[in-house]
Formats: sequence, structure tokens, C-alpha cells
Amino acid sequence: MVFALATALTVGTLLWKMVQPMQGMGAPMDPAAAMALETQAYAEAAARPGYSQPIDMPISLRAGETLDQAITRMGVKPDEAKAAIKLLSHSFNITNIKAGLSLEAAIAKPISGEGDAQLLGLTVRTGPAKQLTLTKDRDGVMRLRALEESVRDERRVAIGTIDGSLFTSAAALGATPTLTAQVVKLFAHKLDFERDIQSGDTFKMVFDRKVTESGRTVEAGNLLYAEIEAKGGVDRFYSFTPNGGRSIEYYDETGKNIKGFLLATPIYGARTSSGFGMRFHPIVGFMKMHTGIDFAAPTGTPIQAAGDGVVMDAKWWGGYGRWVRIAHNKEWETGYGHMSSIAVRPGQRVTQGQIIGYVGTTGRSTGPHLHFEVWKDHHPIDPKGAKVPQSSMLAGNDLNAFRARKREIDSMIALAEVSPNGTIQKNDALAYRVDNENQTARPQALAQTEVSPVRSNSARPLRSALTTTRGTR
Repeated sequence: MVFALATALTVGTLLWKMVQPMQGMGAPMDPAAAMALETQAYAEAAARPGYSQPIDMPISLRAGETLDQAITRMGVKPDEAKAAIKLLSHSFNITNIKAGLSLEAAIAKPISGEGDAQLLGLTVRTGPAKQLTLTKDRDGVMRLRALEESVRDERRVAIGTIDGSLFTSAAALGATPTLTAQVVKLFAHKLDFERDIQSGDTFKMVFDRKVTESGRTVEAGNLLYAEIEAKGGVDRFYSFTPNGGRSIEYYDETGKNIKGFLLATPIYGARTSSGFGMRFHPIVGFMKMHTGIDFAAPTGTPIQAAGDGVVMDAKWWGGYGRWVRIAHNKEWETGYGHMSSIAVRPGQRVTQGQIIGYVGTTGRSTGPHLHFEVWKDHHPIDPKGAKVPQSSMLAGNDLNAFRARKREIDSMIALAEVSPNGTIQKNDALAYRVDNENQTARPQALAQTEVSPVRSNSARPLRSALTTTRGTR
């Protein structure tokens, strides 16, 4: 927010790398002087007779609306809004803006309830770590400054309890939707996130990111570890790249590749609407063998390949509507029916989790859903009870290197879990500052060389941030 909590986005808790005055402002001020001036100006503006304390008001630009019209909509005089936008235009292109642009304004309203509100400040974010801020000095003159936060590399250990959904709970601890989606994909062959995950289940994540001093994620990095405790059990997955490997893969505690041969659910967020076996068919009107599982989901929901393989069919197939069949080896195949559209072609090689089409209701169907089949030796079997081949295991030097990596991550998590009084911390995170100049200086990533406070992206503060080195593996 712009001015809430002593204008937390522009003063007080932020360490600004650059504070540059715009045209007509004279010589640049150092960050400390700029913060002091703005803090004094806000305090004096807030104390003006006849006006309430300034309130922070988010503004979203509507279709066909100009910036000054959006500000006027908040009760500010048109002339004052136009003057603010004119000053803003010195450093921001206001001609090609689109509906949905978000601004934050500090506005003081008359205590009497009559008359125009006063615009005391305006902020527009021009980049993940950059923003333009208009502030009104004690002399009533609006000033424009470009503010840029410093960005650091951070390795983050997040420990949380699921409340609502994994996405919202992980976001409160600094994880991006992309990182959380990767976690969901990793657990897809273990858990059905629609039925198996409940509020109160716990999760842990270790990931890299680039973050501003105020805790805003600029860029998400690698997911190093993921853990979910649900259904009375715990699953833990560690990232590792075997010698000669081209990409990061994930393994359980024993070194088994967690990439299951087939996903249990090739679609996220769906509910099982019909199981495998004999059933009364809702269209033909008599008992009929149902050779797969139906997952109800909205039309257009992405469908993933259950495993690596080659597309054998991608066509219209009678009552199945738009249909895809994938051969995973000589014994195992999977089929996907009733698609609204197909995203692959016959002969194409696909990987597990790749989008192959989208949910629909084509063919003989009563509503949008995915009909999913698993075949062994050309015969359909129950996908829920299918005994599919086991994953590969690490061995030799790769297994030794993996165990070292596992010890490193386990130590980071243990440190994050235990507070000074020995209690477990939930819904909190510990941030490790990464020393980019010495990434390969030491293989042990927990060499404690410095401890300094950093604030979490969640509501609770971090206890500390350790300056560490990152190992070569």
C-alpha cells in the first residue's frame, strides 16, 4: 500500500537503491533525506484542519477511462487530478495504457463530508522493483520521484498449514503460482488435490527467488524441495540432477525418482464423477461396462499426458468424441475421451504432464468431463488399481551426491523449524541470502558467516537471514 503504515511502500522500512528527482526538482537527494522529507510532508498533510487522516485507495483503470478520470472518480477535483497526471507523464507513457492498470492513491476527505477530497500522493508501479511516486510537500507542491528497490537472491524455506488452498497458503509465504503449480504437478501421481487435501494439512517448500527489500518476488527460481503431509502420511521430494543429466528431476528420501510411470489424475481440480466397472449408462439406458474413470471439469480445462509416450490416435472416435491414445511402452497405453479440442498429433512424442487437449463434451456425453482409460496388453483396467512399473533408483556416485544434497536441505529445514525456545514454527519462512560472488566457495551451504534481519512476504517477520554460500550441486 502507498501510505498505510507511514507510507510503507516509499518510506520507513524500504532500503531504496536509487531516489531520482524528475524534471524541475533540482539536485538529487540521498535516500535517507528523501525519506525524511516525505515522512514530514505526509505528517503535516495528514494534520490539515478540516480533513480526515489520508486513506490508501487502490484504483483500477476502467475501459475507456483516462487516468485523471479514474482519480476524479475518487472524489478529487478534476483540475488537481489533471495536474497530477501531467506531472506523472514526464516519466510515464500515459497514452498507451490499458484497462486494468492499478494505481494507489493517498486521499484525504473533508471531515464535514462536503467538498472535494485532496490528493496527497499517487503511486504507479512501472516494474517489479520500480515505481513512480507523486507526493505533496508541506508547501502544497506535488513532487515526482522514481524509486527503485534493491533486489537480492534468496533461498527460502517456507513452512505452512493449508487454509483454503495450497496456492493461497503458499503465496502468503512468498511462493509464486508457478512454483506452487510445480508442486501440484510433482504430487499428481500421489495425491488427488480435489479429494485428498484438507484444510489443516501441512506443507514445506524450499525454493530460490529474486526478491526486493520489501519482500516482493521479482523472479521465481528453482524448486529445491517440496513436502505435503496429508491422508495421515508425509511425502517428501528433493531436487537433484544426476551426472550427465540435462534437467532437474525429483526423488524421494531413498533416491527413487518420483516421476511415477503414470499420473493418478491427468487433470487438476476435477472431481471423479464415475468410476470403473458396470454402471447404468445415462444415455443408452441400460447396464454397461464403464472402461475408465470420468473426471468432471469445466470445458477448456487442460488435460495432461499421464506419462511419457507416443501419440497413437488423435481423432474423432464415435461415442468417445475427440479422442487421444498414447502408447507408453509395449504393454501400457492410456486413452482420453470427449475432448473439446486436441493439442497433439499422431506420431508425436509427449512427456508426462504435457498438455494434450482440453475438456469437452463431444461424442456420447451428458456434460463436460474427461473419460480416462488405462490399458495393459490392449485390455482396459481400473486406473485406480493399476500396478504400473516402478520408478528408477539412483546408484553409485549419483546416490552419494544425492544424499549430500538431501542432508543440506534437511539441515536448512530443521533450522527453520526450531525457534530459540525450541518450538516448531508454522506459517513462517526463513530466508537464506545467497552469496553470488562465492557460489562454489564451499560445498556446505549452511556456513553461517553473517546473520541479519529480513522481513517475510507473509504477515509474520522472518527471524533471521543467513548469508550462505551455494554448493556446486
